[in-house]
Amino acid sequence: MKCDVCKEKEAVIHVKQIAGEKVTELHLCTDCAGDKGISGDEDIIEPSLSQLLTSLIDLTDRYAERDDRDVCSTCGTTIKDFRRNAKVGCADCYNVFSKEIELYLENTAGQVQHVGKLPEKVGTLKKLLVDKESLRQKLEFAISEENYEQAAILRDRIRIIEQRAGVKDE
Repeated sequence: MKCDVCKEKEAVIHVKQIAGEKVTELHLCTDCAGDKGISGDEDIIEPSLSQLLTSLIDLTDRYAERDDRDVCSTCGTTIKDFRRNAKVGCADCYNVFSKEIELYLENTAGQVQHVGKLPEKVGTLKKLLVDKESLRQKLEFAISEENYEQAAILRDRIRIIEQRAGVKDE
């Protein structure tokens, strides 16, 4: 990973600041770290807290400037608008701000994909159909093992599920 300041040398010092939901990272090479007031031996690094925080603020300002360029060309919504309101202006915003929306959903809902809810009757029907499919697989196995007593029991249970669900296979 390259240094965030000079963009040339390999970063050897990595600092992460977490403020609420916002995470800011600073990756520095040894020369730029020295310029920012972070110095020390190869094994021991002693950063000056005030200089380190100043570096993070500078980095945050640089990212804020970049955020101004994240604008939906269709409706004009900016990434700042989305962060402030948690709303998008049009369908194209979902493509423009996809990473930010995904991060927002992970932080607020705990998952990115909506699983939704089913009406009670539909949920019961779905469970019956899943049970039926499981029993059908067990029935096929019992038949292949020539365990006809078990197969008959499974067949009867499948019929009961079909009657309850009002669904039959053809």
